[in-house]
Amino acid sequence: MSSSSGSSSSSGAGGGGPMAEVHFIGRFTNEADPRFAWPGSTIVARFSGTGLDVRLADAGNNHFAVVIDDGPPTDLATSSAKDTYTLAANLPAGEHTVLLEKRTESFVGVVQFKGFVPAAGGALVPTPAPWTRKIELIGDSITCGYGNTGAGPLCPFSPETEDEYSAYGAIAARKLGAAHVGVSYSGIGVYRDYGGVTENQMPVRFERTLADDPASTWDFSYLPDVVVVNLGTNDFAKGDPGQAYVDALSGFLDKLRGHYPNAYLLCAVGSMLSDSYPSGATHLTKAKQYVNTAVESRKTKGDTNVGFVDLGEQNSGVDGIGCDYHPSVATHQKMADKLAAAIQTAKGW
Repeated sequence: MSSSSGSSSSSGAGGGGPMAEVHFIGRFTNEADPRFAWPGSTIVARFSGTGLDVRLADAGNNHFAVVIDDGPPTDLATSSAKDTYTLAANLPAGEHTVLLEKRTESFVGVVQFKGFVPAAGGALVPTPAPWTRKIELIGDSITCGYGNTGAGPLCPFSPETEDEYSAYGAIAARKLGAAHVGVSYSGIGVYRDYGGVTENQMPVRFERTLADDPASTWDFSYLPDVVVVNLGTNDFAKGDPGQAYVDALSGFLDKLRGHYPNAYLLCAVGSMLSDSYPSGATHLTKAKQYVNTAVESRKTKGDTNVGFVDLGEQNSGVDGIGCDYHPSVATHQKMADKLAAAIQTAKGW
């Protein structure tokens, strides 16, 4: 099912499109059986009445951000032991909005959306899709929000401390009034992963509707305005990847351009790589050089709709640090400011 399809009718991600009771933003399987896994997968709707439940079949133990009427997010923890959850109750009579966004990443579990259930006397209200601006975020654990709410740096991964809603890409999208589609996976690279494995990296998983299901082929009918690529931290985990990384990133940019002829491709570096660790390795400087080489290679081919942004290096002494030395929410906020500014400059948003 194309990103931002409606459960009662198909809709694009742009406001003013076809009306639907429910809008999906992200990679979902199909209208009859909408399953999803990537972090940032989002479901939005308008409803009348005083409350709303949601029915979800969770294969794992995911967490969601729940936003009612553009208020502050609350956390919803789901599990395979339950399928109905209250999102809102005792609201003033009238119409309200709901946003349900997957905070946790693909390996935490695939989820099936089985419908919103308004309180007695209420109903879902058909609306046009809520956003005209569209961003796709391709990355690793940083983009997932791995450990960003944890007390780190020694805490391990847990679904409770991963919050894609508070990660830099999602924050930047909200600042820009844009829908965002998350395509990120912890430990992954564009050439090799954290463990040095070169098979099944992002250029492969990127083709999937469900990250861990090779048979779930994505149709690419969804066309973002901006595609952000922040891959490289894991490619450097076993040392300098050299030209192999440049070649892999260049090839991935070629693939992205094939799928998205008119999108602005924005390559990013930050915020975990450093020139001080490992000592003498200058990984941050090399990553910037390699990414810029790939970007300039596209420009020499006549593709000027491509750019680079430095999202900065985390400063744990000032902003704290998350689990396994991942960026804190405070660092993500600073990264989001840099990303939003770069997109504003390029797109005039």
